[in-house]
Amino acid sequence: EVMKNSKLADTRKNSGLTQSYVAENVGITVTSYQRIEYGKQRPTLTTAIKIAEVLHSTVEELFK
Repeated sequence: EVMKNSKLADTRKNSGLTQSYVAENVGITVTSYQRIEYGKQRPTLTTAIKIAEVLHSTVEELFK
């Protein structure tokens, strides 16, 4: 069972970004992004890196 990633959601909200903005800039569907944020899916390393870049954060910070 993957945990809900509150760190990811909080970082995104604090950046004032929507789920669709992040998903679009990462190159994944909004549904995929939501599944990652809600902890229903683990991102691939490539996707995790792209999410971190869009959120101006690090993989370690967002997905530890």
